Amino acid sequence: MNLPKIKRIPSFAYPLKGVYFFLAHPKELWLKTLSPIVLSIIFSTFSIGFSLKVLLPGHVEKLIEWHWPHWMSWFVSVISVVLESAIINLLFFAILVPIFQDAVFDATLEARGLGHLLDDTEDIPKLVICWRNIRSSILVNWLLIMVKILLLILTSPFQLVPIVGTALACYISGWPTAWNQHLHYDIEIRGLKVSESYRYAKEHKWDYANFGSVAFALEILPVFNIFFVWTNIVGAGLWVAATYEHENDQTAEEEESVPYPPAKKPTTATATEQTPLLQ
Repeated sequence: MNLPKIKRIPSFAYPLKGVYFFLAHPKELWLKTLSPIVLSIIFSTFSIGFSLKVLLPGHVEKLIEWHWPHWMSWFVSVISVVLESAIINLLFFAILVPIFQDAVFDATLEARGLGHLLDDTEDIPKLVICWRNIRSSILVNWLLIMVKILLLILTSPFQLVPIVGTALACYISGWPTAWNQHLHYDIEIRGLKVSESYRYAKEHKWDYANFGSVAFALEILPVFNIFFVWTNIVGAGLWVAATYEHENDQTAEEEESVPYPPAKKPTTATATEQTPLLQ
């Protein structure tokens, strides 16, 4: 199956474009995310309170008992608590986001004027759509979220190096983050197999890593990730829309560039055959 090439524009810009597009389209997008954002605020408040009240003092005391310098104990403990809070939130989002993710993505395509892409799925049997939802939203999504959490744990030492270490950790987690954002479109709308979606993501790994690194960085920001986890979905929808439109433009240009075949003179045999009819 021939798959379109990703348009060569900075893919890392789309998570940021998603923020602007989300704010600029309250009617189409805000109502889709109101309920999950309220639930996220409630859970994040609990998560932050638990981290500051229970986890942080415990970490500091333990490191001081191990004779770490006081300032280093606090520094390492704060970094650890932020990561632990991010993991707790990722687990919560793993349950909450798939319930609303597809609706937000579809609403983004409709706001971009590409609602007809969703109409193509109306002729697909409900059972097939249900199975696609299970594959993309439950099986593969959960697997990718577990991979993201594992990578977050493995790259946690990088977080001790300000800016550079954090950027490297986000980039390592970028590819699975981006593929996770594309699964709904690839499997449920385009009808690709999981293996085809994986192959496409692998072929464009650097574009996916660039997009995913920015999206992942936004997702692990304490408090603000309540908002950014949804704008990342919008950003993925904008990226898909731009890729689709670019592919259509390329196809139209190729069709217009094909010249009409030049007129040919009739051959001698043809002229001879037509002579009796003309006489």
